[in-house]
Amino acid sequence: MGRASIRVVLAAAVLAAGALAVWSSSVLRRPQQIAPGSAAASNVLLITIDTLRADRVGAYGNTSGLTPALDRLAASGLRFDAAFTPVPLTLPAHASILTGREPFSHGVRNNTGFRLGDTATLATMLKSAGYRTAAFVGAFVLSARFGLNRGFDHYDDHYGHAGGRAGFRVAERRAERVIQPAIDWILGPPPVPGAAADQSDRGGAWFAWIHLYDPHAPYEAPPEYAHGRSPYDAEVAYTDAMIGRGLERLRADRRLDHTIIIVIGDHGESLGEHGEAAHGLFAYDATLRVPMIVSAPGVRPRVVRTPVATVDIVPTVLELLGIAAPSGLDGHSLLAAEGDATTSHRALYFEALDANLTRGWARLVGVMVDHWKYIDLPIPELYDLQHDPHETQNLMAGEPERSRVLRARLKDLAERRNAAPGALRAAMDADARRRLASLGYVGSDEATKSTFTTADDPKSLVALNEAFYAALREQMQGRPEQALATLRDIIKKRPDFLDARMSAAAILGSTGRAGDAVALVEAAPGADRSATAQTELGLAFEAAGRLNEAAQCLERATRLRENDVETLSSLGIVYAQLRRFDEGRRLFRQILDTDPHAPEVWSNLGMLELGAGNRQSSAHAFRQAVAADAGYAAAWRGLGAALVAMDASGAVDAWRHALALNPADYDTLFNLGMVLSEAPQPADALPYLEQFVNRAPPDRYAPERARAATLIDRIGRKTGRRQP
Repeated sequence: MGRASIRVVLAAAVLAAGALAVWSSSVLRRPQQIAPGSAAASNVLLITIDTLRADRVGAYGNTSGLTPALDRLAASGLRFDAAFTPVPLTLPAHASILTGREPFSHGVRNNTGFRLGDTATLATMLKSAGYRTAAFVGAFVLSARFGLNRGFDHYDDHYGHAGGRAGFRVAERRAERVIQPAIDWILGPPPVPGAAADQSDRGGAWFAWIHLYDPHAPYEAPPEYAHGRSPYDAEVAYTDAMIGRGLERLRADRRLDHTIIIVIGDHGESLGEHGEAAHGLFAYDATLRVPMIVSAPGVRPRVVRTPVATVDIVPTVLELLGIAAPSGLDGHSLLAAEGDATTSHRALYFEALDANLTRGWARLVGVMVDHWKYIDLPIPELYDLQHDPHETQNLMAGEPERSRVLRARLKDLAERRNAAPGALRAAMDADARRRLASLGYVGSDEATKSTFTTADDPKSLVALNEAFYAALREQMQGRPEQALATLRDIIKKRPDFLDARMSAAAILGSTGRAGDAVALVEAAPGADRSATAQTELGLAFEAAGRLNEAAQCLERATRLRENDVETLSSLGIVYAQLRRFDEGRRLFRQILDTDPHAPEVWSNLGMLELGAGNRQSSAHAFRQAVAADAGYAAAWRGLGAALVAMDASGAVDAWRHALALNPADYDTLFNLGMVLSEAPQPADALPYLEQFVNRAPPDRYAPERARAATLIDRIGRKTGRRQP
């Protein structure tokens, strides 16, 4: 071999050695694999934070000090730097977190029209493995009626109730009121001396899901967190403080020693980016990118920069526990996410279909691959997220081949939709619709339009979208006439905006203009073919006292949309007023067959039985209502009315519960005073009668105020107590 050949061979050897050195170094730098089952038999604590942007968390680069508790947790576990939700809406986003499936697989597409069917959830999987399971949720949008309660031994979704369909009272509870019962459940009562281990609530591994709603609008954090912060940031800081307080209490009791802790945002918040104030209309990273942190026994701290999805939580938890994952999951385990072939160049699907489903606007679906995002709309969009993280430069025109490839990837994902098990119609009555409206979620769920133009693109309609939510805020803030004017302007510009039309009709009906509400709904395009329009029309007729016409509209709505709880419940109420008790009773029982713990339905049944003169049956129904939701003031009031002729002391107790929940319930205040005035200790009636005289509106309660004043004088003279 000549010198030249020798030099070539040596050079090749040097190159090979260099390549080997680089490869070896790469192996040394790769994170150590996490063994399946490394956290076997551990507890599982899942904390989901509604509407939390990743860029508000310190571990994700925020320098405002809003999230010290989350930052400490991130420092002790895996922080996923590029985690995404498939949908920027609470109910479908949580369905994906809990099932490990994309929306087209679990079938829940928005907050108002669907109920999770028989799809397996993390709760059903862990319950089958012997876990105790409980959930504690912060907003009505995740009520048990939407199906996420499957597999939970205990599902705490208790909220207060307010009268009036157009009241728009916010249906949520603060983080501290969600976390406290969750901690109490985890800690459990002290073990009974001598009891077997499995007889104690403290025994066995547990799975607890805590959902915190506070960063969602309206932003109303406690004042001590608001100083020097935007309203949204104040909510984030408050939520983090409550999480920190809860985790410290659990650590002090050694309940986190063998616990997998996952903290994840369900979606983000636009905060004005792209013209959207909140979320749900668009699918930019402001609402799709979420913080995701996993801390577990055997997991060393590190940052994972590979793009992942919230559907990956279920398979990750199962692999950590050493439990076999069911087939058909869309998510992948994240234990080897960095550099794993299953996650490399993975296509992440996303959608935002609410405006399509509820208003007939264009369908928004898309896909992310590596750092490229494609959004399929009449005006399609393509973004290079690496160089344009705020998605301001649409590159569709300059990247035709890349757009074609991403469209093909999206089509491949879309073809899997045929495998979806199909979600059920949402179990909602009129109160449920009102509660969701208070959260900004109002929808008809009936759009059937299949072809769209640029005029239907959400980018062309964002101003109308913001005007609609501005109207809802005006109504919630006690300005119904301003809200109505805004809604009428929206309807003029877009007559098929059914959400706006139905919301305006609800305001009209609640302010004594039921005839105008009827006319407004009847003028809706396709009103005779719309179950939502027929339901709203029935409610407007009811408000106008035209009960037979109300029943006809609601009956038509039940034929257009079978088994819709809103319609069935409203029809049952009208039947009760028409004294068609058997028909109304049948409808309420039909609802309770599928949702046996629905407090509103039990309360409606209680009112029907009371009207029919069946006091025992009425009391039973009201007791079921308050057992399902102890904060339901109207049900306590009804229970008192059912009991008063049979059990005066029971009625007094029920009415006291009602007043504690709603001190402005003047009818109950008067009734309670009257009943106590005839009891062995009539002086007990004085505080209630005096409150009634001092606070009840004179124009509405003049005769009752005079009667109460007479009783106060008589009891005062009899007992030696003077009238104040």
